[in-house]
Amino acid sequence: MGMKNQRVVRDLLSVLFIVLMVGCASIPELKVLYQLPAPSSDLEGRKVFLAVDDIRKTKTLFGEGAKQEFGNYAGNISLSVARYKETGFKIGPFQLPEMTKEGFRKRLENTGIEVLSERSRGEPQLLIVINRFTLDLVDRTWIAKMSYEAKLMKDGTVLAAQIIEGEAERVKVMGRKEADTVTGEMFTDMVNRLDLLRLFQQAQL
Repeated sequence: MGMKNQRVVRDLLSVLFIVLMVGCASIPELKVLYQLPAPSSDLEGRKVFLAVDDIRKTKTLFGEGAKQEFGNYAGNISLSVARYKETGFKIGPFQLPEMTKEGFRKRLENTGIEVLSERSRGEPQLLIVINRFTLDLVDRTWIAKMSYEAKLMKDGTVLAAQIIEGEAERVKVMGRKEADTVTGEMFTDMVNRLDLLRLFQQAQL
């Protein structure tokens, strides 16, 4: 009787272990690779405080098609950053506003700008206003879209601004790999399209 009970307990533990492993493995994750452009020193010596404002009408990242593919998605985005012509390295999971801020911080530093850790009077501020960021799967095609406004400000006054919007598409082959790829391509393009030199020139900073 004791041996039988031991076998039952063993079997139950095995089933529980398998359920836990499957549960952990089924938690989906969106992986974004941001590719930095070639470094420059055009804005060497400039300082700016970076802020992000998420004003999307809906904070839902996925469209209906993407929701079905990602299931119980927790909302975090795994961001990796790659220097120019180098392999990317993961810098952590973020919610969308934090991921956007981290991407732009890397871009600013890549042009020689010092990103201030605290906002101070007299120093310029770069405000990134997120208007849209979506990923959807339509007719077996992943579609990623983003739009934002970049405002270069000083003491509450907007000195220069740019509006950037775009999208990227990739056909789904298998799983969610192309979703990661198309989101990374779109995010890279959107961040790198911001003309920082022109923005600072227009602001006369």
